[in-house]
Amino acid sequence: MKRLLILLTIMLISVMLNSQVIENAFKPSLLTPSFLNPNNFSMSHSVKFMGGYSSNNQSFYESVYTNHLMYKFKPNLNLKVDLNFVNFGTATYKSGIEFEGNDDNQSKVMPNFQLNWKPSESTSITVEFKQYHDPMNYYRRW
Repeated sequence: MKRLLILLTIMLISVMLNSQVIENAFKPSLLTPSFLNPNNFSMSHSVKFMGGYSSNNQSFYESVYTNHLMYKFKPNLNLKVDLNFVNFGTATYKSGIEFEGNDDNQSKVMPNFQLNWKPSESTSITVEFKQYHDPMNYYRRW
């Protein structure tokens, strides 16, 4: 079942790219393929910090830096990539303003991507992979 799903996903991406990009891929514009146009690329960044404290003297923290990348192949075909650099861990409250780390600090890179194709006004196809879901930004739409 897993192999079938992977095969169907690869076939779908191949069909989408062939039908939208390849037909106009190499126009003589300074000998650069038209799908590598830097004007179709955009990038933005976000940084978030989160922490909490419970009544049993335990606390947590998380910081996330995200690099948002988007490339428009055509007006109806785009690729969005989020590179999330996540650092998180816990600590124990001692007294006053003194905390002791629990030696569980971790840093990870968690990528997300989304390929969107809208072949007609009433049809849209999205292929998405999410490894990190930001709980503070649940309702943000691209």
